Amino acid sequence: MKVAILRDENESSTKKWELACVKEKIDYEVIDLLKHNWIDCINSSNADLFLLRPSGLTFKYKNLYDERLYVISEVMKKKTYPSYQEVIIYENKRMLSAFLKGANISMPETNVFYNIDEAYAFADSCSLPIVVKTAIGGSGTGVLILKHRSAIRNYIKKAFNKGIKRRLGPNRQAGNVKKWTQKSISSPAFFLSKLKKYLEIYKDAQKGFVIFQEYIPHEYEWRIARIGNSWFGHQKVKNGDKASGTKGIDYVSLPSDLLDFCRNICKEHNFTCMSLDLFEHPTKGYVVNELQTIFGHVQNHILELDGKIGRYIYDNGWRFEEGDFNTNESYDLRLKHALSLIEK
Repeated sequence: MKVAILRDENESSTKKWELACVKEKIDYEVIDLLKHNWIDCINSSNADLFLLRPSGLTFKYKNLYDERLYVISEVMKKKTYPSYQEVIIYENKRMLSAFLKGANISMPETNVFYNIDEAYAFADSCSLPIVVKTAIGGSGTGVLILKHRSAIRNYIKKAFNKGIKRRLGPNRQAGNVKKWTQKSISSPAFFLSKLKKYLEIYKDAQKGFVIFQEYIPHEYEWRIARIGNSWFGHQKVKNGDKASGTKGIDYVSLPSDLLDFCRNICKEHNFTCMSLDLFEHPTKGYVVNELQTIFGHVQNHILELDGKIGRYIYDNGWRFEEGDFNTNESYDLRLKHALSLIEK
């Protein structure tokens, strides 16, 4: 068995996949999808499986990765993990909203406007507050909650002229300024790599369209994650106006109807490696806010029940199984699951 890891623009983004392969004693190679001869590299590879690490920082590289993955998966018929269908909606809120609507999955009411007059008309009549989002951006980047119509109109004007930029620098809601400073001083290489990344994100302005989403009052957001037969989850606790990107976690018992809701979505669309972020809507029940096939976790585990870490398994009903299943930011479990799919 041999695998190939398809790298994005970040040369260190495959490290956790590589570590998982070393631990599992699996032969592997890394292929840079940004190279001009990428398709020759795919053709010359004797890998049985292609492990993916799609870009999630800028639309420039996100689009490149998606396009080349389409050729690899759908044209060349190579086996990939995750699947092309799981990756195409990753870090693309514009695509995600269309997918959720088309699949008739409960979601916050979302509108995408490419016509500035339509956007202004919506701004004059929508319920307040309203959430505006950039199509790409994790951990709450590019997300604003606007409470006044004048602010919405200013946002629209900017989006169709100069473009909308995401924040410059780290997440100030979730981090510690003192720690950032100390780490940057002690490691100039760390500082330069982070600065380069932040500048790339800041330059990646979104122009020519806007995304509006219904605001749902909440104190937390559910995070449910599936990797194969393993299910995890917790509440992401609100800090300020948002729960996304705050790194606040509350481990609670997961409602069985919530797990059922997520399992049905994954079963219907063959999502085997997916995290789902959900709100509890006052009239709709559970609604999907995000779907991310590539996800990390703040702590070393994703699920904790009565002080014990573990996972949920579905076997004619949900049962908790104690154990550490999230080592190496869950890439060890991802690799085991990917290999099991190939063996089948």
